[in-house]
Amino acid sequence: MNNREKLIADISVAVTDLKTEQEVLEVSINLIDSFSDGYNWTGYYMLVGDHLEVGPYVGPETPHTKIELNAGICGAAVSQRQSIVVDDVNADPRFLACSISTKSEIVVPLMDGEVCIGELDIDSNKPAFFTDDDKQMLEKIATIVVVKLKSIN
Repeated sequence: MNNREKLIADISVAVTDLKTEQEVLEVSINLIDSFSDGYNWTGYYMLVGDHLEVGPYVGPETPHTKIELNAGICGAAVSQRQSIVVDDVNADPRFLACSISTKSEIVVPLMDGEVCIGELDIDSNKPAFFTDDDKQMLEKIATIVVVKLKSIN
């Protein structure tokens, strides 16, 4: 089992007996963040009405506690209902800077069928940090999280 498969399995086990959305999000985000030293901000944004609200995260405080659906890479991922990898955030006009040191970002929507309920957002201070393997791993984790959240809500 490689490190990505181990993280997926660890999260699946770790959330099994949790009883609240907050616990599921906190436990999973801490495990995800610990996966790589290259992750400099790792967190969830959850859809509340017509905007995203920051959920549990690991990293420096963010000024973006609410994000409109038409704003930023986060808003784009929810609106498009697909993962977005940005190798150079400074070259993407959608980027909402949380830190001047951020160089790349990945955003993975939390999809319940065709409905997006939130997203997983990770920033790195390294350019072009996120690979297709990272994207696939995070999409599998997003599915585990959504299935667990549906079972408790």
